[in-house]
Amino acid sequence: MKKILKFVALLAFASLSAFAFGETSLDDVLYSITSHKVTSGDFTQEKTAPNLKRALKSSGTFIFSDSGIVWNTLKPFPSTMAVTKDSLIMTAANGTKTVTDGSTNEVFKSVAQTLTSLFSGDRTELEKYFVISNYKASGDEWSVELAPKDRTISQALSQIVLSGAANGKKSALDKMTVLQSDSSTVKYNLLNQSYKEELSNEEKAFFVK
Repeated sequence: MKKILKFVALLAFASLSAFAFGETSLDDVLYSITSHKVTSGDFTQEKTAPNLKRALKSSGTFIFSDSGIVWNTLKPFPSTMAVTKDSLIMTAANGTKTVTDGSTNEVFKSVAQTLTSLFSGDRTELEKYFVISNYKASGDEWSVELAPKDRTISQALSQIVLSGAANGKKSALDKMTVLQSDSSTVKYNLLNQSYKEELSNEEKAFFVK
């Protein structure tokens, strides 16, 4: 379940509060990063923790879509994780799938609701789950901080910092830092992003149970 909670940050797509700073308002950022049904690209991840002698690094590809999120890790060990509203689908390198049903699990439902709010584009929906603060836009960059309201979520992570490129009404989510409650930090870089309106058949297969 800790792995799922990491991807709430994904998880990626903040539907954030509406106030402007310079030419790029938070509404502009929100509209831009949620304007496509499918966003895909490469990622690098680096985790540091008090009990780790060195940072743990991994890399691969990602997909953000209406169907859910896919993290396709290629290094150091191949594996794929797809997170939907009601299940977690793990696919091993040999193609074996492990499906965790979260429909009756209160922890999973809390995570899924938060995930939905991040993708909804609805500030009111997002504010049910996060305290939104410190939006900044300087030059061609933006950043914002999210703190989870839900106790279930806050037991695993204390803050999410999202940032990216800002160019008028065209912005991107490029970096994400997840500060966990055990003082661990997970940093994501989202690279080589591309956009489209529909998943390919190969991509849809990640969500097949």
